[in-house]
Amino acid sequence: MVTVLKESRNVAFPAAELETCIRDALQGQATDQAVLRPGRKGTAIPRSWEPEIDSLVVVEVICAVEELLGIQIPATFSPKGGYDSADACINDLMSEAKAAWTEATKEKQADEQRSRRFADISRHEPTDAR
Repeated sequence: MVTVLKESRNVAFPAAELETCIRDALQGQATDQAVLRPGRKGTAIPRSWEPEIDSLVVVEVICAVEELLGIQIPATFSPKGGYDSADACINDLMSEAKAAWTEATKEKQADEQRSRRFADISRHEPTDAR
């Protein structure tokens, strides 16, 4: 179950919830990959050229992160080839998500300030008496 945090950007970055989300998504993808690619792990001939977490799995995890936080991870963030370990994936996604969260929070706060200023100006403008 995913808890969406879209409306709670005024609180601190939800690092614990995000890490749980990433780990859950990775576990779900590992289960899917075991069905889609039987024999990938534990084969007689190891496939050293395959990352532990490939880029397609990362895309699915990024979607879960975006849904949880209500933000979009920039398109420029697309790890080529995937990750050699779950910890590397988690650390990288946590860092990228925090940067995107911080940017989205700044933009939202700036929008709210502009809206408040506009509302204040609108209230203080004289009305035309015709």
